[in-house]
Amino acid sequence: MHETADIAAPSGITPPTPTGSGAVDQACAIWHALAELGVRDAVLAPGSRSAPLVYGLARPDLEARIRAHVRIDERAAAFTALGLSRHDPAHPAVVVTTSGTATAHLHAAVMEAHHSRIPLLVVTADRPAELREVGANQTTRQAGMYRSLVRFEADLPAPTARRATDVELRTAVSTVARALAAATSEHPGPVHLNLSFRDPLVPHVEPPAADAAGASAAAGAPAADEDEHATGESRDAIVLTRRSRPVPPQPQPVPISSRTVVVAGDGAGPAARELAEQHVLPLLAEPSSGAHAGTSLVPGYPALLAQVMADRGHPLRPDRAIVMGRPTLSRSVIGALLGADDVDVIVVDPHLDWADAARRARLVVPAAIGEDPALAADATDETDTTDATDATDATDATDAAGASAGTGATERDLTAVTDTAELAARRAHLAAWSRAAAQISSGLPRSWQQTAALAVWDASGARDTLVLGSSSLVRDLEQHAGPTSARVIANRGLAGIDGTTALAGGIALAQQDPRRGAADPGRVRLLVGDLTALHDLTGLIIGPEETRPDLDVVIVDDGGGRIFSGLEHSAAPPELLRRFFTTPHGTDLAAAAAALGAEARELTTDSLGTALSQPGPGLRVFVVVQEEHSTLSSTL
Repeated sequence: MHETADIAAPSGITPPTPTGSGAVDQACAIWHALAELGVRDAVLAPGSRSAPLVYGLARPDLEARIRAHVRIDERAAAFTALGLSRHDPAHPAVVVTTSGTATAHLHAAVMEAHHSRIPLLVVTADRPAELREVGANQTTRQAGMYRSLVRFEADLPAPTARRATDVELRTAVSTVARALAAATSEHPGPVHLNLSFRDPLVPHVEPPAADAAGASAAAGAPAADEDEHATGESRDAIVLTRRSRPVPPQPQPVPISSRTVVVAGDGAGPAARELAEQHVLPLLAEPSSGAHAGTSLVPGYPALLAQVMADRGHPLRPDRAIVMGRPTLSRSVIGALLGADDVDVIVVDPHLDWADAARRARLVVPAAIGEDPALAADATDETDTTDATDATDATDATDAAGASAGTGATERDLTAVTDTAELAARRAHLAAWSRAAAQISSGLPRSWQQTAALAVWDASGARDTLVLGSSSLVRDLEQHAGPTSARVIANRGLAGIDGTTALAGGIALAQQDPRRGAADPGRVRLLVGDLTALHDLTGLIIGPEETRPDLDVVIVDDGGGRIFSGLEHSAAPPELLRRFFTTPHGTDLAAAAAALGAEARELTTDSLGTALSQPGPGLRVFVVVQEEHSTLSSTL
């Protein structure tokens, strides 16, 4: 199903004034179409074959509509665009590169966009057909190179050299509209446009009228009698196709039992919290679930769940798990709980590529509404519940922001069932989960790295965004972090470390965009380990003429990949584990960040909270080290 299209929106775009370059003509038409369709940002890496897209975007009538961002490294450009799209998927960003090896550097971002279902428009410039497969410089097989990952792809032929024809412009605009519709469809994700351009790649002054026919023939353009517009007649508007936006699917009933748990994986959203609270069920929420708050949240569940699932007779053992989002962090969830033969697994996902790594899901529904005997039985109860309703008015106001439509009764409806024996038992069961989890967590050793991660978590408030890298730190937070009101984002589509800093920079650029009208947009913070930071040092390179993101990058530097010490590789011989898995790097990260233009400081966990609380615009890097290893160096 789709929302009704906006009938007040313009139905077409004005053809561009001829520039003397068919490639630039086409680029102008493409950018105008994208602007009309809601694109607000484009990230470009430098190159010659993509030059027409630069000239087209630089026109005065487009500069105020689509912000241009330039990144030297194509991978950083792609992940910056992905970050812009993640912040606001309704307005996906565009990444543009030249031809050749530049296109390969986009692949990691395309993969993450595919698996995370994030709209992203990938535009690669290419040689025209006559220069392909003949050994022409910087020419490779770009068409279809992301084929298995994209929702739509097109290899557009090069427009006529000196002036794009009406058919060529109409084809380009129509193709762009299809691509953007596919990117923001019911199954959102990346799309790829491979644009062939032939010389001239720069705007040219039109030749004198007397020479027009000869110049057109020499350039391969249609003669005047072949192009009805060569006589100077006004060109008709180019029709711009708009596809109505998808609407959320209708919720389907899912059975609720007294021992059901709700698992909220990455991107689950507030619907997971609402379902759990509505039916008084334990909520096992990953940090980036978007549901890590509320009365049903069980902080510190991973260690407890491992014990529960190891004992079939454990009093807290679930008999059903309702899975929302994409769980990726805990083996106690993915393997022990969702792989157990005595647990009924129900997945809530509107897409066909739902998450079911254990292959034990009995039912998949696009959206869920609880089918709860306790609630159904109480619906016939005519007991006066006025006092209970009054008592929960404050809760209604507090939880309104976390609720999502279509998941069942409202918070006020719940007051009608607070006296039932079943729900009283569920509250006791939920309390037992929370007590047991807290007890186990309190007995676990606490490292300085975990202390640093919690300091960043606690510093992030309701207006802030916290981006988490794929390292031990996100697992530390899963085990030890309490509720948060911040927006938490992580690249859990493939859980890779590629482009993490650039991604956070894109999110920060979107969050601070004045066009969004936020008086206080809050702060964006990135929490990463040292290897993740090293892997994307080019994400710190922001040119002097570029808008700098307001971003705090917190790097927990423990000299290598601590995550492997918690996996089965920890049993490897120490020398092998150190060299091939933890991979010590010996890099002064604060100096490296400062050399790339960031304000960089080295500090310890004791001073991290204070540093984060101090306001400051721009890109700041805090390298957190263990106190005995600190040099307390500071480059400001």
